[in-house]
Amino acid sequence: MEITLKGTPTEIPLRLAPFVANWATATYQQCDFGDLLSQTFLYKSYRIYIYRFLAERPACLPLRCTEGAVVLQLVTQGPIKSVIEGLGEILLQTGQYNFFYLPAGTHALCLSTGEYESIYIVLGATLLEELAESREEMKELLDYLRYSRKTGAGLTPRLMDYRMQELIKGMRNCRETGGNLFVEFSTNIRNLLNLYRKSLNDVEYSLQLRAAGYMTAMMSIREEIVRNPSIQQHTLTYFSRKHNMSQSTLKRYFKAVFNKTLHEFVREECMKKASWMRNNVAVSLDDIADEVGYADKSGFLKSFKQFHNRMSQ
Repeated sequence: MEITLKGTPTEIPLRLAPFVANWATATYQQCDFGDLLSQTFLYKSYRIYIYRFLAERPACLPLRCTEGAVVLQLVTQGPIKSVIEGLGEILLQTGQYNFFYLPAGTHALCLSTGEYESIYIVLGATLLEELAESREEMKELLDYLRYSRKTGAGLTPRLMDYRMQELIKGMRNCRETGGNLFVEFSTNIRNLLNLYRKSLNDVEYSLQLRAAGYMTAMMSIREEIVRNPSIQQHTLTYFSRKHNMSQSTLKRYFKAVFNKTLHEFVREECMKKASWMRNNVAVSLDDIADEVGYADKSGFLKSFKQFHNRMSQ
């Protein structure tokens, strides 16, 4: 897949240098709609494309696919609207991602005036087979996409949480070369897809919960907490004001839908993030406490130990 535009190749501006990955083949073009920074990394198991658009006027750009492909799209700066043959329109905002089958043919990316960026990870046949063999749920998901070759098929767009953001950041800043780089990317792509699969499971679980008033608000609250939990920010007061409902109503419905209080849910998600950071990010416990919104470090350590003790039982 590629965006093919008539343009004048030119030197990459200094202000865009931080967006250029060390491992990518990068080109910069001045086109009739504005400018385009393209970065590619091609490997037999996967292909990575990063497109940064500097649109001086609204435009619909051709996205050509010579053969059908299973694609993970991540929008780091949006909104970006895709018009996919057989699937229709997909609008992704900043921080959203989607997993879909892109049929062979010419599709479109529609932009307003502004600066945008989208990352596409195209999965090769070998990686698809390995993923399908890894878990039955992943096989079902991939089969659904691959068997929709003529019409196109898409799943539910999701919001990137802190784990997704860290994986993308790690890939962009990766300094590995050769075989180490291939292995690093293969692992990260598997992790990205596994997080997507888990996120879909959460959606399906939530849709199975009993219908109740304020369900849209409850799902929005849950999404915000899971994306980046903070014990200090994510309170009854904060959410009741944001969603224009009383604290007692919010408290009652949240407990009815998710079988735990809002505070219990926030604290649990904070501890999950803290545990993930402890194992994946080289920072101190004090820094982790700040990240999840604990001003009281002793209170954080107590909750952190309780959470780990409960998980180990």
